[in-house]
Amino acid sequence: MSYPTERDVKKIGPVVRGLAAFVLLCGLVAGAGLAHALVTEPFELPMLVSATVIGLMGHVAGSVVFRGYAPKYFLFAHGPK
Repeated sequence: MSYPTERDVKKIGPVVRGLAAFVLLCGLVAGAGLAHALVTEPFELPMLVSATVIGLMGHVAGSVVFRGYAPKYFLFAHGPK
């Protein structure tokens, strides 16, 4: 099976990039809150799950905002050129 590359798909438009910027901002605020909770509260397992979700969300949103393309594992969601 052939996976698409950035040359095979079109760039994400400005409206979706703006929404991804909002998601990235929310992820940064959530990450700061989680970091504060990690320092001030006793450790609980849901904190690890939350850190994973926030990290993945920030990676995808940051990639969309700054590069205009989703990460390689989401390029199938783009439309063809």
